[in-house]
Amino acid sequence: MFSSFADMLFFRYFFTALLSGTLRTYQKAACDEEWVSIRCPAGTTISIQLAQYGKTAPAASLCRSSNPNIFPDLMDPTVVGLCQKKPSCKFQTSPQTFGGDPCPGSRKFVEVAYKCRPSEFRSVIGCQDDVIQLSCNKSSRLAIYSANYGRTEYESVSCPQPAGVQEETCLASYATETVMQMCHGKRRCALGVDSTFGNPCKPESRMYLKVIHTCGKKCV
Repeated sequence: MFSSFADMLFFRYFFTALLSGTLRTYQKAACDEEWVSIRCPAGTTISIQLAQYGKTAPAASLCRSSNPNIFPDLMDPTVVGLCQKKPSCKFQTSPQTFGGDPCPGSRKFVEVAYKCRPSEFRSVIGCQDDVIQLSCNKSSRLAIYSANYGRTEYESVSCPQPAGVQEETCLASYATETVMQMCHGKRRCALGVDSTFGNPCKPESRMYLKVIHTCGKKCV
């Protein structure tokens, strides 16, 4: 599966970073003339949750940027414009960066809260007896986020039941682990939608496999 122990460690790190980075909220703060540097793990991009520039003050008199109010009060458009949906960004905290001095004579700071969201996750569904083909470009390898095998009532449109067979929800408990063992860290992978994943549903039901994955840069 992996060409070396180093590759295995890389993909373990990549997958862990991808998931933890998706769930966690990061925070950055810097005073005037300091630099703010934001970077997300490979396969994710920056999603700004809060960005404000001003000075410490009671909430009622909080000094915020004088930029046009095209975003909510706690979403400074300068930070959003520089960082949103990018893998990394860097800017200096200063009135020049933010288009004006909201608090003349006071030393100001910027506060940013952000998440790292997956930028390239793809969802693929294959019906029973189909073959799902997963692939990445030459410089990337597969990272599996999740896999479901069986049926769920709310996702049955892609693979409808045979005529006269009642809808049901039935899922294999180890589909993600199975797909990871077969595909994680590879450039290409073929998955047969068959009894490899067990038989969680009634014999007459038509099962399907849903895989959510992304491609991460190969360790060099």
